[in-house]
Amino acid sequence: MYAITSTAATGIDKPSVTRRFDPRRHRRVTGLFDLWLEPGIHGGLVVPDRPDRPLTATAITDLVRRSGETANDVRILTQDGTRYAELFSEVAGLLAHDVLVSPDGAVIRHHGRQTGDGPMHAIPLDRTTRQARDWIVIQPPELATPLPGWFSLDQGLVRPRTGVVGLPLPGGLVLATRADFVSRRAAAHRLNAASDGLVTIAVTARSGGFLVGDYGGTQRVCDGDQLAALLGDLPLYGSELRLWLTWPSDADEQQRLGVQAQELAETTGATVWTPPPGGSAELVDGRQDLRALDQAGGPGRWRAFRPRIAPDPPALRATAAGLLVPAAGELIIVSAGTSASAPADPTPDQPAVTGPPQPEPPPVAVPVLPLPRPPLATESRRSVYGPPWLSAAQQVNAEEFEAFVAAPGGAESIADGLPGAELFLLAFLDPRSVPDGSQLLRVRVEAGGAIPMEVLRATLPARLQHLRGLREAYLLPAARLDRTFAVDTFDMDHAGRLTPTGGCDDEPLRIRCTSRARALAGLPHEVRRWPTFGSRRAYAVLPAEHPQLPRNWLRLHRHRPPTRPGRLLLELQVPRRRAIDVLSTADLLAPLTRVRAQAEPLRAAQVELILSSRSYPRVRVGAAYRVEGDAWQRLPRTPKGPLPSVLSQLHSPVPS
Repeated sequence: MYAITSTAATGIDKPSVTRRFDPRRHRRVTGLFDLWLEPGIHGGLVVPDRPDRPLTATAITDLVRRSGETANDVRILTQDGTRYAELFSEVAGLLAHDVLVSPDGAVIRHHGRQTGDGPMHAIPLDRTTRQARDWIVIQPPELATPLPGWFSLDQGLVRPRTGVVGLPLPGGLVLATRADFVSRRAAAHRLNAASDGLVTIAVTARSGGFLVGDYGGTQRVCDGDQLAALLGDLPLYGSELRLWLTWPSDADEQQRLGVQAQELAETTGATVWTPPPGGSAELVDGRQDLRALDQAGGPGRWRAFRPRIAPDPPALRATAAGLLVPAAGELIIVSAGTSASAPADPTPDQPAVTGPPQPEPPPVAVPVLPLPRPPLATESRRSVYGPPWLSAAQQVNAEEFEAFVAAPGGAESIADGLPGAELFLLAFLDPRSVPDGSQLLRVRVEAGGAIPMEVLRATLPARLQHLRGLREAYLLPAARLDRTFAVDTFDMDHAGRLTPTGGCDDEPLRIRCTSRARALAGLPHEVRRWPTFGSRRAYAVLPAEHPQLPRNWLRLHRHRPPTRPGRLLLELQVPRRRAIDVLSTADLLAPLTRVRAQAEPLRAAQVELILSSRSYPRVRVGAAYRVEGDAWQRLPRTPKGPLPSVLSQLHSPVPS
């Protein structure tokens, strides 16, 4: 139908001859689904035989899924593909696979030999230099990394890789299959470098062995000897080898996997560490380390498989918190502003300080980690939380408990509000699980103020799906922040050690709406959209001389505004849910007194609607007006089309 299918790839040569793109002669790359799209007459992208129907991300995803090739990456054969990066990023997220697009300024051409009529490879060709350019890989937004994709990209050609599927880890390796490649790649990027001598291998346990895949799409189960052979390039003898895996639940498979782990230890001469039988290993976000979990999901001790003739005692030991630490012991910090890593005596470069003795700061206890879990209770069906996707009758903490929250800016951010674009905060019992948690706030949560993520009852928005699997994490909804109080602050180093930095005034927390996406204009992600259905007319006012769109967002009017000399009035058609309804958003946020947002200031400034810069290409211009006397006068021969392209044609001064 719209997918391009033809002969499977054989050899691939470097680009030498380029010809106009011909769907009938297109060569397919195994494992890559090609979709031929063109710019539509009304903006956006369309399939060639339906030029009047711009495709949404959902529509493109449906095209791929109907093909039956959802296990493949997707390549979009259209010119200037990165101009639609936001659209394709959404497609990548829906499919959980990479999407390959052409760079801006490139057209799609076919590369083939000088003679012959066989199938040809599609390559992006620069319009100006006529040189081949590489495809751009758009990864799923929640799983995006700088690590490579499934294919090799070279001089405009997409080349299938060969051999075992392996991704680099700091001091180790991830062994993946086609099914888990994207998720494994994202996890590999988040793991930090381990201590010297510790090698980490991420692998899937299957049928009492280790599952290994190759780039041809096949997979096999290896025993300990075979896995050792695959890891032959790593310096394993006498080292500590940590296996990042999940044990099978079947007792017989557990027994066989234990035998293979011991065999791996004997073959490599390394101490092999695994989570406890029946358990798994979890990435601890803030620490960028691994923690062992037992069969019930709580912290468990790593299990060591030692070769019978071990050269030295283990360099690591397992803690009750599920971590591997140097056998010599851990560093403990017990007072504010003092680190155990600081020198105790003056050095030649650090002379002793003379004078009267200074009073030492009062000691601040570092809590025993992780903090204890609170008991739970189910609330009534009339409960109110704040985020509109949170249903009533959630399970909440039945008693007061303490947890850690990320606090960028330290104590200074507490009074101003913790920055964020969501109507909730995340709290963790273990500070090493706090994302971006170099500065931490310990909080006290009264009964009913927190919802455990592991029992959350909600249909999470797509941008928050990655939160569903969090353990030992609690959601602090905006409507309950008056039950959460700041206790004290800490700094955390890369090894997960805490340094107290001061106490707090036991004040309730608040959220200050900020976002990297400045198009939100100081509003949270949870805003009311406009129009709720169909397309609606709206108006925008811009300078008449050299009209340009604002970088972040554009103010819209529901009705034609009064005349303003020196201004240009554009009549727009706004598609469904493309604009932000400021008035309704202000009403939505009004009961959330612990949330600081720009909704009320915008309403006070009589701003009705906001169009974010992301939606500029989706909005069409129907007419343009200039001021004549005391009225708006329609401009003759006004171009029609997407807002940015029309403005580029109106860039010259508009005659008065």
